[in-house]
Amino acid sequence: MSSPLRSGDLKDARLLDVLDACCRGGQDTVVRVVLGPPGASEVQGAVFFERGEITDAHFEEWEGLEALRRMVSHRDGKYEVEVGPRSVRRTVQQPWTAVAGLLRGPLAVTPPALRSVESTPPPGPVVSGPGSIPRLVPVPQTGERPAPVVARPVAVPPPSPPARVAAPAAAATATATATARRTTDPGALPADPGAGTGPRPIQASGPRTAPFQGPGPGEGPVSSRHTAPFSALRTPPRRRQGAPTAVLILLAIVVGGGLAAAVSLVVRRARAPEPAPVVAAAPAPAQPPAPAVAGVSDTEVVVGMAAPLTGASKELGRQMKIGLDAAFEQANAAGGVNGRKVKFLAMDDGYEPTRTREVMRDLAEQKGVFGFVGNVGTPTAAVAVPYALERKMLFFGPFTGASLLRKEPPDRYVFNYRASYIEETAAIVRYLVEVRRVRPDRIAVFAQDDSFGEAGFQGVAKGLRQYHRAPNSILRVSYKRNTADVTEAVDQILKDKQLEAVVMVATYRPAAHFIEKVRDQRPGMIFSNVSFVGSQALAEELVQLGPKYAQGIIVTQVVPLPTGQSTVAIQYRDALARYAAGEKPDFVSFEGYVAGNLLVEGLRRAGRNLSTEDLVNALESIHGLDIGLGVPLGFGMSEHQASHKVWGTVLDAAGAFQPLDLD
Repeated sequence: MSSPLRSGDLKDARLLDVLDACCRGGQDTVVRVVLGPPGASEVQGAVFFERGEITDAHFEEWEGLEALRRMVSHRDGKYEVEVGPRSVRRTVQQPWTAVAGLLRGPLAVTPPALRSVESTPPPGPVVSGPGSIPRLVPVPQTGERPAPVVARPVAVPPPSPPARVAAPAAAATATATATARRTTDPGALPADPGAGTGPRPIQASGPRTAPFQGPGPGEGPVSSRHTAPFSALRTPPRRRQGAPTAVLILLAIVVGGGLAAAVSLVVRRARAPEPAPVVAAAPAPAQPPAPAVAGVSDTEVVVGMAAPLTGASKELGRQMKIGLDAAFEQANAAGGVNGRKVKFLAMDDGYEPTRTREVMRDLAEQKGVFGFVGNVGTPTAAVAVPYALERKMLFFGPFTGASLLRKEPPDRYVFNYRASYIEETAAIVRYLVEVRRVRPDRIAVFAQDDSFGEAGFQGVAKGLRQYHRAPNSILRVSYKRNTADVTEAVDQILKDKQLEAVVMVATYRPAAHFIEKVRDQRPGMIFSNVSFVGSQALAEELVQLGPKYAQGIIVTQVVPLPTGQSTVAIQYRDALARYAAGEKPDFVSFEGYVAGNLLVEGLRRAGRNLSTEDLVNALESIHGLDIGLGVPLGFGMSEHQASHKVWGTVLDAAGAFQPLDLD
């Protein structure tokens, strides 16, 4: 858990100095700033360090070095330093030393608000010298033992010339004045370090009994608690009758000589390079108990899913849940994962983004899940992914091929099993043009009117671009999400007599209605759809309409035939029979099964002491994993998509899928 470290005003500390101190702290740190004069429009920014190196900076709409340049140019505002948070992205690639060199020359002294407790210089002028820039020492977390206090000498001005013995009255008067001041104000220092009392004594942080601190009230000229050079004066000398002046002179000489020797030593050390302070090794602090991880107990790990379980797309969510349940129940029956059973919670968002955030919040904050797996849909992912990233929670194996989940470099907590929509649509465009010999200008797109449809259309446009067809020249028709109203889209398609093929980016019900109405008028039209359609549900819809509607419909897939004889397909059907009796093999549930087993492998590698960061590291260690798909699966720090394989399938008149070679 992160904890606040320091905060302050940029009028008192330059932002670059604050950042430099965070770099030298060597920890995971974020500096948040609110910039602008009081009462004016304020803007916010943040700079992240990991292990003392800068990783990310953002300020309004700017990122990276440009964001830093704009932030450090402000002089009005406040900053806050916090230890612990990490950014989920990286926008600054250079080391901090190089970045600082670009922003300014040599770095200045660390601002007072971030100075270490290593030394607390006394008030008054201080001569700068080697080693005068203190280091940032983070505030200990709750339960930790504070770092040992290290006294570091502070350079002081050279002493004034010693008073001549020929002026005993002046020396006696100065000594008496200093003695009276110390007696009434414990630990007080003379206002003028050269006014007859020698240089200012060193004051280090630490207990009040530290050497060179003035006596306490009622203790006389010197405290009996103090060590050398005052130890020789612990017993006040008895005054002789008739010689008070001589006693005072003797006292002044002794005290002045001791202080002069101390000042001489300090001055010599200040002029020479200061060696690094030697800190005695402190006993290892007792380790506090590991904090509880949400969704993880001694006996189980709880994961959740937001998906449509009701409404027009409910079959997609239901099938994804069946596949994940089968994978987790199979793992639990074999003893669980590192002694824990996997518990899976699925909640209904109706395939409506307006409901998704509430479902995500309920799963995370009320049900306390460890992470999310198998969420369904692109428009819902546009809401769900930012929520998961904000809370640094795993978002694994969603049922969508949208690019928003496939950033370069990838978001740290987002992992995909399946090929993208761009890869699926590129494969079908290549098949239509090069295998079926369809002219590029005779291919149209039928897509859902939201981010899902847009993602699919961009994939088709990218595929056709290599055949010299501009995106704005592609006929695109659409329908509204969670409806089957395709009348307008059908009319637009039928108006163009030259069209030969339609690439569909739709769910099963509107896709079936679209195929029915167009095929009645244009029986030779080629139809294809991406895997998100829900292949088995589409087949059932078309078979009910009649055999001519199912015949020849192409669907690209991200798993092989679930009825095939591959090792993983056989294991999937066995798990389906055992844990979902009566359910037919389906491409969607097969994908859920594969994604679930991939997550189980990550949990196994993460070990018994499970955390999100450990699981992310474990997933990134999976390379060339063979589970029987015919292609190896794997992740990496720059690769959070396990598979890029696209399979082709085609429906026969009976509504059964057959393999289709896309090359």
